[in-house]
Amino acid sequence: MPNLAYLAVNGTYVTALAVWVGGMVAFAFLFAPTLVATLPRGEAGRVVAAFLPRFRTAVALCIVVLLAASGAKFAFWETLSPWLLVRWAALAAMTGLAAYDFTILAPRLADAKARGDGTTFARLHATATRTMGATLGLGVLAVYLS
Repeated sequence: MPNLAYLAVNGTYVTALAVWVGGMVAFAFLFAPTLVATLPRGEAGRVVAAFLPRFRTAVALCIVVLLAASGAKFAFWETLSPWLLVRWAALAAMTGLAAYDFTILAPRLADAKARGDGTTFARLHATATRTMGATLGLGVLAVYLS
């Protein structure tokens, strides 16, 4: 008989990781390029500005779920290993990058946009793109080690 508790906890963990990583893939490779290709720049920016707070809320929920599920998996079914430590490090780095985005980068981007400071906005946007790329890479690593 399968271990239903493990299946529930691991399924919840994998779903949260899939939502976070899949959301980044969908945004970066499908949603944003389509907006830029089909809408005027300002309109595309307004759509992205409306989307990102909802995505950040989903990411915050994923982080809480991943923390709880990772703790339960370790407490009941996993043993400490180098691979587990690498997975935890990837999840911790993803969480740190998300916290940086939520608390520092996003407010600075909004401020630069409100002030009409295109140079600062472009620099911060490039940083946000690199940050999402790093988070995505770490997320793929976490998926492979899960």
